[in-house]
Amino acid sequence: MKIKICGITSEKEIEFLNDLQPDYIGFVFAKSKRIVSKEKSKLLYDKLDKKIKAVGVFRNNEIEYVKDILKLVPLNVVQLHGDEDEDFLSKLREDFKGEIWKGVCINDENDIKDINKIEVDSLVLDGSNPGEGKIFPWKYMDNKLLEKKLFLAGGINEDNVLAAIEEINPYGIDLSSGVESIIDGKRIKDEIKVKRLIDKVRERYER
Repeated sequence: MKIKICGITSEKEIEFLNDLQPDYIGFVFAKSKRIVSKEKSKLLYDKLDKKIKAVGVFRNNEIEYVKDILKLVPLNVVQLHGDEDEDFLSKLREDFKGEIWKGVCINDENDIKDINKIEVDSLVLDGSNPGEGKIFPWKYMDNKLLEKKLFLAGGINEDNVLAAIEEINPYGIDLSSGVESIIDGKRIKDEIKVKRLIDKVRERYER
């Protein structure tokens, strides 16, 4: 069971994640309360234990901007959450040899029907407003329909993570708000929450 901690914004977070060893961490380059600049992401990436894979999260960014990021930060994965089409994917693949993931916002069961048509390495299923910590109705899922690796996002936390894995049987889980605390009005990754969740998952599922 792979674990991704998304929305990393500080050196302190990188330090404790290097100790806790999730499989992936994510830098958000789309408009978000967790957005980082390309310069900041380079600084954080340089301090990241390279056994942990780095994911860049984009939403309707220009392809030139994505390629500029990739020139500076050698991401392992590009995760797209917008309206990026096959032309965009083709241009991305000209220079990028890593994995491409596609985020799919699930509002109702109709959003599940065509996901296998998306030509990417993995799908990230999320709620209707990614990053807001909202769970989509898992009842819409039918694992028999899935042909790609699946990461489950959207409101996953320590309390529901095992139930989510049991219900969906994903390849991995993608966490952000569920492992955060608000300090001085700012959302930060909470080392204790991250550790408890990682320990809980890895006690049940082998890495």
